[in-house]
Amino acid sequence: MKINHSIGSIAVLLATPLVTGLSVGIAPSSAAIIAGSATEVSIDNFSHRPTETGTSTNTDTQAIAYQGAVISQANASAIFVSNCQQLLAANLSQSTVQGEGTNYSGLAQSEASIIGDFSLDTQKTFSFTFQTVLHLLTSVDNHQSELASARGNVSFLLIDTVANILLDFFEIDGSLHSFKPAGLSLSYSDSFNPTTINFDFLAEGNTKESIIYTSGVYSRTFDRATNLRLVEVKNNLVLAEAQPVREAEPVPEPTTILGTAMFFGFLAKGKKLQK
Repeated sequence: MKINHSIGSIAVLLATPLVTGLSVGIAPSSAAIIAGSATEVSIDNFSHRPTETGTSTNTDTQAIAYQGAVISQANASAIFVSNCQQLLAANLSQSTVQGEGTNYSGLAQSEASIIGDFSLDTQKTFSFTFQTVLHLLTSVDNHQSELASARGNVSFLLIDTVANILLDFFEIDGSLHSFKPAGLSLSYSDSFNPTTINFDFLAEGNTKESIIYTSGVYSRTFDRATNLRLVEVKNNLVLAEAQPVREAEPVPEPTTILGTAMFFGFLAKGKKLQK
């Protein structure tokens, strides 16, 4: 697995490039705090047509201002096109908080998921190609009284729905914090083959920004007839807060389908990258 420290070309998603930037409305220099997290995924070149498809989105925001102003925004969308010759699944989610003043807090969380059920005969190979982008941003003016956190997660699950077994997985998890180093992990089972992994990180003054782009192929041959479910889910969670000097607390981790599956004992071999 090779890591390239530059952002490569982003393929077209529904005639629009995948997300490579966060639109937070104001530049970091003009606001006390900014926290942003955005992810986008596209899946295509399916070897089989799904028998059933589904999508879901969910957003939540909180904004409390005592002395100052804060704006919390969360957006999510998902689509699975299966009624035409070219199959395509895609979703995106974005969470941002921006604020100014001396006493306020804002939180934004977004989630988008795609589900596809497939019926496979014996000795059939199921495959698809995928692309993902995870973009994180934090910026503060005063480390003593302000904190900003941004976290993002993208997970793929392949589940045998009859035996209720997790067969394969792919997960990217990233975090940025104004008060501690950035975190990044990438793990996947053997049937996933990431062919491109591009990572960019920028730290300038009190502003931090990271972008990770991946693309690759999933392929697995089944030795028996299998009812297979593909689940792709993403979470974006950001927190921005300004208060009198206090000990900073990390942003809570979003609950993901992958975390739930692993909790119930679904294990698979994987590879890990820690930054």
